[in-house]
Amino acid sequence: MTTEEQISAIQTERDDARQNLRDTLSQVNDKVGRTEDEMRPDHVIESHPVGAALIAGALGFLFGSIVNSRGAGPIVIAGLLGVAISKHGSDDDS
Repeated sequence: MTTEEQISAIQTERDDARQNLRDTLSQVNDKVGRTEDEMRPDHVIESHPVGAALIAGALGFLFGSIVNSRGAGPIVIAGLLGVAISKHGSDDDS
């Protein structure tokens, strides 16, 4: 095999490796995008409503047992209401 043939074979191998890398990166990006969509909090809550309710109840119980202030409840409710209104507003814009 001549030097030119060796160079040509190496270039072909390099081009194939680059294409394989591009294909692999494309597949990884697709999987990351799907996983990211599945792990969004609203999607997780929609797919596992019982588990989300149990976790919310446990956090509420924990928060209620730690905080002694009477104003904490209304503040948390107001915050959640604000988030819900904000989420509803952003869904309407889309």
